[in-house]
Amino acid sequence: MSVISHFKKSYATTAALLQKEPRIYLPFLIFAFIEALSLIFMYLAPREPLRAAMGPFITTLWGERFLHYPQNFWLLPKLAGLAKMTLSVFIGSLLTGVAIAFLYKKPIATAFHKYANLMIIVLILTAVYYTMNKAIGVFLMKYFNAGHAKLLFIGPRWWLGLFSIVISQFLALVLQALVAYAIPIMLTSEKKFIGAIAGSFVFFFRNFIITLLLVGIPMLIAVPLIFLNYNGVFLMTTFCPEIILWLGILGIIVNSLILDPIITLTTATFYLENRVVKP
Repeated sequence: MSVISHFKKSYATTAALLQKEPRIYLPFLIFAFIEALSLIFMYLAPREPLRAAMGPFITTLWGERFLHYPQNFWLLPKLAGLAKMTLSVFIGSLLTGVAIAFLYKKPIATAFHKYANLMIIVLILTAVYYTMNKAIGVFLMKYFNAGHAKLLFIGPRWWLGLFSIVISQFLALVLQALVAYAIPIMLTSEKKFIGAIAGSFVFFFRNFIITLLLVGIPMLIAVPLIFLNYNGVFLMTTFCPEIILWLGILGIIVNSLILDPIITLTTATFYLENRVVKP
């Protein structure tokens, strides 16, 4: 089969399974609901009674001014992002395992029994992405603060602006593609997190192009949202600070209810149909 045929078949099979078993989508709904609650919690953090608990934390890390309107909205995306990373590791890992277990028609207990390994996979992915993304940002800042006018003939305005977002998204694409099959491998074998990640690497390189398409094309859905968030300060001053909250809600809809289910389920379907089972 051609790459396009594999791509279309993965989508068609996933759609058919979702239509037949709607509960496959339920874990993504649950995670989106939990994420929405965390966003509301972060939005209310500068207000009483949450201010008593969150105020010292915000003041110590970012400054007391972020407890006041409208500066609190400048900090909201960062707080929401940190909350999502934490939720993804401790709750999203399990719910992803449950969704794939439903997809593979396996008992839900399969995901619960392997929760520790599922959590470690997502933790490693999150930690590597965060560390590499942070390291690139620090390098660029130090490079231009040292007095360099350009990097590869391009100035700091682009590198520290639009290019940093492109680099971040490219890094997310590569890392997610590399470990896209780790959870499916774990749920269909007795491998632990190390073996599952290694197996995902091997399967990725054997199916390089189709994997990048299955992961990369859905990520294009988020491009308009990325552009809006990049211009968040402009939108705040042009319209109202509360628009940042609505962008956060839109982000949950786009990422947790559309993007994540598409990538997770289509790659899991592709793996199940193309894995090599040893006798």
